[in-house]
Amino acid sequence: MGYPTRVQCIKRKSGWRQFYLNIPAALAEALNCREGEIWAYTIIDRKRILIERAEDRNAPKLRGKK
Repeated sequence: MGYPTRVQCIKRKSGWRQFYLNIPAALAEALNCREGEIWAYTIIDRKRILIERAEDRNAPKLRGKK
């Protein structure tokens, strides 16, 4: 099953462009995504990318410095 989405581009006054690829809520829920979660991508070829969680969800959280 596919989830079509559009690439969004934000053009800054400085000329810098940022591209965003959003995922539908149904897909995020199926993957148990959390806000602020880190994901990494690998380019397979010009038509395919692999996206995977960059951190272990079960690893204990790091404590901030005191």
